[in-house]
Amino acid sequence: MAVDLQLAESDVRLLLEAARACDEAAPVDVRLEQVLDSLVRLVPADVVFWNCFDVTPRLHTHGLVGASLTGPPKRAPLGPWLEHLDEHPVMSCRFGPVVKVSDVWTQPELEGSWLWQEAWQPAGVRHELGLELSHPGSQVNVVVWSRGFGRDFDERDRLVLRLLRPHVDAAVRRLSAPALTERQRQVLRLVREGYSDAQIARRLGVAEATIGKHLERIYARIGARNRAQVVRLTTDLLD
Repeated sequence: MAVDLQLAESDVRLLLEAARACDEAAPVDVRLEQVLDSLVRLVPADVVFWNCFDVTPRLHTHGLVGASLTGPPKRAPLGPWLEHLDEHPVMSCRFGPVVKVSDVWTQPELEGSWLWQEAWQPAGVRHELGLELSHPGSQVNVVVWSRGFGRDFDERDRLVLRLLRPHVDAAVRRLSAPALTERQRQVLRLVREGYSDAQIARRLGVAEATIGKHLERIYARIGARNRAQVVRLTTDLLD
């Protein structure tokens, strides 16, 4: 059933501030932890962390970056998480882009789960909300808010995160991306100087379509939507 919810003026201000922090985050001077700090101000939690790992056999790469009000994020080893991944309300990415554990499990169901017995109870976690980010099918990519004792997350929290999701997605992708290749840096320098794709292709001795592909990959890597934004977000990286 749809919920008719309006945001207070203070919530709108926080939302706009968090969106601006995400949009202006550039790898040269902003760390991912700083973006997560802005998210804690928007949706308060004891811990907020970005959790990204590959679930493909033999490729269990894992990334964990957190911002916390009470200490570093705590978690069980990756192996058991992978074994129970499909049943996890947040990490399975099966229940929507913004989901809290209580959307899926009742309290008795939660307390009978591996999540409660092996992870939450030892860490003092009682409530959790996840924001799913874009990812290939072989990967889990979620920002997670965790709370200990106190109230569960509510519909206000869900709404502001749904609105903020594209901004967080782009910022995380940009700040966690590998460094640009030398050819990509060459292309970006010429873009910054105002050259068109065709002009860049002639200068570098490649096909115009090749330049287009370079720019597509650069946009995807840093979360940019157009030439002006890609120049603004990468200028300091090119100097």
